[in-house]
Amino acid sequence: MIVERIDIANVRNIESGSLELEPRVNLLVGPNGAGKTSALEAIHLVMRGRSFRTTRADRVIRHEQDAMSVVATLADEQVGIVRLGYAKQRHGRLELRRNGQVVRQASRVASLVPIQLMLPDLPELVFGSPAGRRAWLDWGVFHVKQDYADMLGAYLRALRHRNTLLREAADATLPAWTAQVAELGEAVAAARGGYFEQVVPEVLACLAALDPDLVVEFAYFPGWNADSLAEMLVQHLDRDVKLGATQAGPHRADLRITCASEGAAQVLSRGQGKTVASALRLGQAKDLAKSGKPSLFLIDDLGAELDETHNQRYHRLLEDMDCQIVATATQGAIADVLMKSRGGRMFHVKQGRFAQA
Repeated sequence: MIVERIDIANVRNIESGSLELEPRVNLLVGPNGAGKTSALEAIHLVMRGRSFRTTRADRVIRHEQDAMSVVATLADEQVGIVRLGYAKQRHGRLELRRNGQVVRQASRVASLVPIQLMLPDLPELVFGSPAGRRAWLDWGVFHVKQDYADMLGAYLRALRHRNTLLREAADATLPAWTAQVAELGEAVAAARGGYFEQVVPEVLACLAALDPDLVVEFAYFPGWNADSLAEMLVQHLDRDVKLGATQAGPHRADLRITCASEGAAQVLSRGQGKTVASALRLGQAKDLAKSGKPSLFLIDDLGAELDETHNQRYHRLLEDMDCQIVATATQGAIADVLMKSRGGRMFHVKQGRFAQA
């Protein structure tokens, strides 16, 4: 499924604009502050139901405007045309629509196209907290296991309930909720672990293509060390009561990245971290494409922080992938290789307005 058109109204500095997108490469070129990243954000809003820059949707609305909206037209040979709509009033509710019908769960639109975000903070996937790496795992599992979103949601609800009871320190229903956390937690961990084994070969292949001399290892940590989560929760009940929160489970999981037996965050440069993080995104996209779900890449500041050699390798990987790309750059020359090899469309962005080159 590809995005054919995006219509944007009152998203940050974009008053009103439309983009007719190519199935291959779409490059947004312009000076800093022109609205290039805001266009990527608008696409993310309508495709994921949320911003990648803030949790406050009202802060995305253009200054002195009461509401914003984004409409996306998607096309697929089997499904046909799908229209998505995102609307948010400054002091009102957020509304998502799919083919005119209100959607209560953002997962109903997010499941259509796997989005791979390549933003300037991409190295934080390696250097940042485990939460980002858990999100990477969950995004992949979500697109290959149909009931995963419901399973993960049920686990998190049970976890919150158990944590509430732990803080009360005396409730007859605590054992029952502990059992539910254990059962759901084991299922979430198994789904993540299965996906990890499936996707890592693709990630390693992408890493080797980006930097043959950079050797890192990936390991999946489910969030506890015992044979079973149920056993762990029973053994450490007193600790959980004392801290008022469950200390073991999938909410503590991590994708552990090491280099020469050291934590990657401690030994890699920022450029190397971006290379590893890029391999994670690219490898996930390659794996999802095998199951018939090509990704949409949203790339902000194409080519930043990578030297010429790594940029060439990075572009070559993108060339070989059957995916749609919407990327920003401060000048067109930086993506000449990608545009020439794959074909595409360039837009000049100035003061929140788009003009096709």
